[in-house]
Amino acid sequence: MSKDKAGIMRYLVTLGAIAGAGLVLANMFQEYLFQPWTRDGHVRAQIIKITPRVGGPIVDLPILDNQRVSKGELLFKIDPRTFELAIEQAEAKLKQAQASEVVKADQAKRAQDLYRKDKGAISEQSLVRKENDLLVAQADVEVAEANLHAAQLDLEFTEVRAPVDGFVTNLLLRYGSQTVANQPALALIDTSSFWVHGYFKETQTRNIRPDNPVIVKLMTYPDTPLEGVVESMGWGIAQQDGAPAADLLPAINPSFDWIRLAQRIPVRIHLTSIPDEVELRVGTTASVFVSTDEESAR
Repeated sequence: MSKDKAGIMRYLVTLGAIAGAGLVLANMFQEYLFQPWTRDGHVRAQIIKITPRVGGPIVDLPILDNQRVSKGELLFKIDPRTFELAIEQAEAKLKQAQASEVVKADQAKRAQDLYRKDKGAISEQSLVRKENDLLVAQADVEVAEANLHAAQLDLEFTEVRAPVDGFVTNLLLRYGSQTVANQPALALIDTSSFWVHGYFKETQTRNIRPDNPVIVKLMTYPDTPLEGVVESMGWGIAQQDGAPAADLLPAINPSFDWIRLAQRIPVRIHLTSIPDEVELRVGTTASVFVSTDEESAR
């Protein structure tokens, strides 16, 4: 009889252990569904490519690599002498056009007065020609004014200033470096644009919604969590197969994998609370924890 009781006890203990393990697994599965997390997170920010509007050698470079700059602060200056000369030439052409306009206006006025006094003294064709010459001279003045304005803008563009508050990064320019118009010269990280991208398995994204609260832990600061919310979730990722072949049909490579791996979907996290001691750097690694609303997910 004692052996039967011992067997029953062992059976009950085993059954209890199985039930407990089942509860733990069920809780873990529920946590997986409604508290998704990933170690595959990265800090991102808007990177502005500083591109000069004009070309020329750099004559002033007051910044250093990795320096913080404020909006409107001078980043570098291009030799302005060529553009100052262009302004002088544009001003001279404007004066020339204005003088020609005065002459044409005087000739047109005299022709009109003469035609009113004696229509036979000047032909109507000559009168129209004088008036047309005046219109051309007025248009030449407008063109000269526009060219002067363009030359003044080019001179302003020789001073390249920071469009936002940010950090200069990977500065390769030096005093005397030749800049090329409309070619990026340096990168500026916008300090007000930091966010976190968390890459979640597609099996975890079912219940993730905008405005879900998020906790971000940077590998740099593992004991200092950052608070945020889900801003949005990506609508597509690049496909490895399906690129058009030579005959424009999709090229699909055969797959021999027995296990299909879940794709990673990017989830954009807006940071709402950043501790003062935390310095965000683009590309650093983070763990992302999302708290979803179980009731709305159902």
